[in-house]
Amino acid sequence: MVPEPSERLPADAAQLLGDDAALRLLQELVAIAPTNLEDVTLGRYEKPNYRRAAEAIVRWARAFGLSTRVVDALVEAKDPAEFRGVPRPNVVVDLDRGAKETVLVLAHFDVVPVPEEQRARWKSPPHSLTFRADRRLYGRGSNDDLGSGITSTLLAMRRLAESDELPRNVRLLACCDEETGGEGGIEALRALDASLPPGDPRRLLNAEVALIPDGSPHTTVGSSGVAFLEASFARKVTLPEALDYGDALLGLEALASSWRSVCTSEDWPDRGAPQPVLTGRATVTRFDVDKVPAGPTLRLLLAHAESTAGNQIPRAVTLLFGGPPERLALLASELRALLPPPFELVPAGASSLALPPGALALQVLGTAGHAGYPHRAKNPVPPTLRLLREAIVRRWLDATAPGAAWFTVDLRLPPEMELEDGLRPALAQVRAWASDHAPAAQLVAPPSRCRPGYILSPEHPAARKLERLVRETLGHGGFLGEYGGTDASSLRGLSTPAGDPLPALVFGSMDSQAQIHDVDESVDPRLLAGVARTIERFVREP
Repeated sequence: MVPEPSERLPADAAQLLGDDAALRLLQELVAIAPTNLEDVTLGRYEKPNYRRAAEAIVRWARAFGLSTRVVDALVEAKDPAEFRGVPRPNVVVDLDRGAKETVLVLAHFDVVPVPEEQRARWKSPPHSLTFRADRRLYGRGSNDDLGSGITSTLLAMRRLAESDELPRNVRLLACCDEETGGEGGIEALRALDASLPPGDPRRLLNAEVALIPDGSPHTTVGSSGVAFLEASFARKVTLPEALDYGDALLGLEALASSWRSVCTSEDWPDRGAPQPVLTGRATVTRFDVDKVPAGPTLRLLLAHAESTAGNQIPRAVTLLFGGPPERLALLASELRALLPPPFELVPAGASSLALPPGALALQVLGTAGHAGYPHRAKNPVPPTLRLLREAIVRRWLDATAPGAAWFTVDLRLPPEMELEDGLRPALAQVRAWASDHAPAAQLVAPPSRCRPGYILSPEHPAARKLERLVRETLGHGGFLGEYGGTDASSLRGLSTPAGDPLPALVFGSMDSQAQIHDVDESVDPRLLAGVARTIERFVREP
């Protein structure tokens, strides 16, 4: 039996999705809030609701007549310490009709956290699925990927389960950890498979083709690689030293933008993509300063980019100043005159920082966005660095007191570029600068937070088939690459049972209004229905 929700959504929402039970499934998953926070610098690994989400997926899948099992990477690991004691459940959902072929569907149930700064700007509670007058469903994960991946696939499998015979079996891998590199999710499942003999029926990734409904309503044959670079110092540093390091990290953008793909961009020219093809991108998503002591002079005591995810461009950078009251009273107007539009300097609103009384708390405001798509956002980190440097040059700030400082860089690689071919020059460029200018500067690329890209020929029969189905069900023809980066790259190097390279194809419901990772993330239920129909038809049709 499928559970009844505490509060029913309007019948219109179920009508648009075409299935009331699927709507209730999505409602429950959004409410569970399976958030995934990893902060390597601060040692935070917070995934509080993974088990609840996995249990819900199991319960719903079984109610839909499907078989399930849970593979927890923490339990299976030879060295559990690598997962820091945090459960990493992955749900395997099977519809086995004894067919000779299998379609693998790869989706994820983890969602990015909702930072404190975001909460006041949501028009409805972020962890409560809400149907609004624009006929879209709102909530964190409503699209990425509780809606586009989990709900759409289970809806398709429920309908397919009504048939006694099918030309293909279906296996859904509902994984965790996708938003932070896949360490305890698909990467752990792949490692588990590698420990088994070739052809062993216990292998989880045995299939003729993999579908990944974690993208836009297009057939995507190229998916960006990604590396999260963590930059810090081995000791406390002055603010000018931190700003110099920030400038060196910003310099990676020129390097990355010179990398060009053969894949065309879904964003060009309508949404401001810098090129009609995919390029590399390097985006400084986090800038933090802490532990600067207060003193008799005007000082920056704290700085914080209001984001809890390395792949999210923050809307605001919060700055906390301390010093003589008469100087604090003038500082806001002085700084505001230096900040170029479209950025704004305003009194600090919502922040994850504890802002003490008596200090001056300001925020540099921009526009938030997914870091894979920096051209859609207005990143406040670079203008904040420039603003603070100007304040030092004008001697408004005493920058001699040392503190802790760190940064995160979201580095994206074109789909066909090998991870090492992008990482090596990026790390070398920054480390060469540090050797000459800041020996205490540190830069690491944690392997668990890096993955290469993936590219498939549009001529592949599976690609041609999906393109036809996506055109007929979602209304978008042709082949594209995507800036976001998905788990497609986790399937690189795998083979089908016949020994051919396993093809992986990305599509989904993340349209131009989806706002994934941002305030008011939403999904069009009609697109969810279209994704489900696409999967169903891919399984049924030749």
